[in-house]
Amino acid sequence: MAKEIKVKVDKRIELMGVCLRLSYYKDKLPFLVTKLENYHYHEEVEKWFAPFKEHKAIRTLDEITRTLNFGYDAPFVLMTQVDDDLSFHGQDKYPFATRLNKSPLVLKFLDELKDFVKVSKFDKFFDSHKEFYNSEVDSFNKSLQLDDVIPFMKKLFHKEFDDKEFIIILALLSTDGGFGLNDFSGKEIYCIESKNRENENAVNWGVYHSAGARSHYLHEFCHSIINPLTDKYIKQIENFEIPNAEKERLARNAYAGNVPIINEFIIRAIQVCYIKDVNEDYSQFLSFNEERIGYNKKVLLNLAEKLEEVKNSNSNFEDRFVEIANVIPKTYASLQKEK
Repeated sequence: MAKEIKVKVDKRIELMGVCLRLSYYKDKLPFLVTKLENYHYHEEVEKWFAPFKEHKAIRTLDEITRTLNFGYDAPFVLMTQVDDDLSFHGQDKYPFATRLNKSPLVLKFLDELKDFVKVSKFDKFFDSHKEFYNSEVDSFNKSLQLDDVIPFMKKLFHKEFDDKEFIIILALLSTDGGFGLNDFSGKEIYCIESKNRENENAVNWGVYHSAGARSHYLHEFCHSIINPLTDKYIKQIENFEIPNAEKERLARNAYAGNVPIINEFIIRAIQVCYIKDVNEDYSQFLSFNEERIGYNKKVLLNLAEKLEEVKNSNSNFEDRFVEIANVIPKTYASLQKEK
């Protein structure tokens, strides 16, 4: 494991994981909070916290889940915006303020969460599992070699990242999801990594040896860089229309709206560049993204070509960002003409 990447279990993320498993969230998005039958930690969480499922914080979380766009990355991104004492300094600092309509429910939940922590003795539970958390971190560190991820990012973005700390947070109560942050303003660049859920008995972190699999972590780190640039320059990016079949696949995978799709296209093209950079085959990665998720192969290849050009130049990445992003509408327009 590269010394530049820190791996940890975070108290705030585990607290949110507990709340999600007690709330309506587990009914709305069950695959993201699956109980792994042979993973004793999930059983221990259930036994300890089940008596508090009617707590006011959990009921407010139910309302948030029902009325706001509070799925996938949003719960965990929220928790990275608060301190360990759950103090939260204004919704304008929360990247999903618009997504959550600046709802007072979010502040209400965080305020009530302080009482949940107290009455459920969450701190006692967390502290009593520190040895287990350390063993999970050790296991994860032994399974991965990510030494080339940060050097690749330095070459691509022409940044040294001296003021940034790269952190992988192991979300032990989350399954089947990897999440990055929509924020580059802080000192941390996060990847929030869930447990592997290939089947109900899959309890170990994935052992990823191929560049395609390792690029998952690159993907999540890049959200902190790409997402703010898309938000900043969205008015300079041309509109585009995705064919219905691809649009339907994207929607089934929870990708809707041009902004998140632009982010994902660029970041997935960065993954292509990374896989190519280490001389591994990227055809399977392209096919999976097109056939299973809906990201057009030709768009990804054209984006990767442009990204390679930027990486091999002395260009400032931000100065070239609009040019990079506009590869997407230009490619779709070209494909439409070919029909």
